[in-house]
Amino acid sequence: MTHRPVCSPRAIRMAMVASLALAGVAAQAMTVSYQCTGRRLLTAELTPRLGQLHFEGQNWTVARVPVPRVRGGVQEARYASKKDGIDVVTKERNMTFTHGSETLQCFLFSDALPGDAPQRTN
Repeated sequence: MTHRPVCSPRAIRMAMVASLALAGVAAQAMTVSYQCTGRRLLTAELTPRLGQLHFEGQNWTVARVPVPRVRGGVQEARYASKKDGIDVVTKERNMTFTHGSETLQCFLFSDALPGDAPQRTN
């Protein structure tokens, strides 16, 4: 008498593919808008590894950069693109966006109530 597996190898492969697909859906980016200095709108789609930025008609792809963990504090996330000169740091609902020599402070759009947008400091 031969021992037959409970599940066929094909069923096991299909289950693995389904679980990977479900994990991929969970890691999809959500599009959010930030209001930056001078009432300029920046749209971002950030995932744990990559991000897409849309600002004033330009689009960039950025990659997550590791940052040291902070004990007891709020963790920040950093994204960069050396090729395009982009540096993005997000912490809670705030973002610092640097493109070349220009640095903008941004707030999550839902938090940027009228009159609360960051003021230009240059």
